[in-house]
Amino acid sequence: MIVKKSQIYISSLHRKATLYIGLPDQYDEHSTRYPVIYFHDGQNLFFKEDSYAGETWGVQEVFNQKDFPQAIVVALSCAQTGNDRIKEYNVFESRFPSHPTWFVEGRGDQYLQYIFNELKPFIDTNYRSLSSREHTYMIGSSMGGVISLEAALFYPNYLGGIAGLSNAFYTSKDQIIKVLKTLPLTLNRLYLDTGDNETGLEMRDAYLQSNVDIAETIKTYHPKVNFKFEVISGGKHHEVDWKLRLPGIIYYLLKD
Repeated sequence: MIVKKSQIYISSLHRKATLYIGLPDQYDEHSTRYPVIYFHDGQNLFFKEDSYAGETWGVQEVFNQKDFPQAIVVALSCAQTGNDRIKEYNVFESRFPSHPTWFVEGRGDQYLQYIFNELKPFIDTNYRSLSSREHTYMIGSSMGGVISLEAALFYPNYLGGIAGLSNAFYTSKDQIIKVLKTLPLTLNRLYLDTGDNETGLEMRDAYLQSNVDIAETIKTYHPKVNFKFEVISGGKHHEVDWKLRLPGIIYYLLKD
């Protein structure tokens, strides 16, 4: 995979970002069109020197595997401060069980409007993408998983499949469940997981129970969705863990 990296300014979000675009190695050798996967936290995907934790998801290595299905990967770096990242990665106000007086406003709708109304048209115009909903995907971890599921619910005409890893659903579980009970979920494929040893802004029980509750709601109210949910034994809240799971997740989303 060939990775193009550029600095952009997103006026609607009032911030700078690094835009990463990953293209199949043979992209310039033929006229094939490819599905597109939009990732969050783009700084953690490709280059250790860019990564927050000094580790990456190894996206290039995934697509460099022999006979692996190919796609265009598009990713933005997250907002520079933790609070601003949380704002952009949740449509709803985020709250934290262990800190009941702390909350962070949601600006996820502005973020998703940028993705679908500005970034996606740019990609579809300038690259050989398969632009239809059926060939457009989104993947994120932690709060990135939250905004991915919300994107599927609030922007159903754009996404054919999503994956959320180690999702921080505890931040707005009740609101998400309410929406899951009232709005259709039109995805062709949906993958969610959580480790049973997650720690981040909250402790293990908050991650695990909120993911289980969301998964059970999806199974009950959206039984026709091709849905895969996993609790990862020993799974931790870290790029190293997500890197191990990523090949199977991408293959699940892209397989015919």
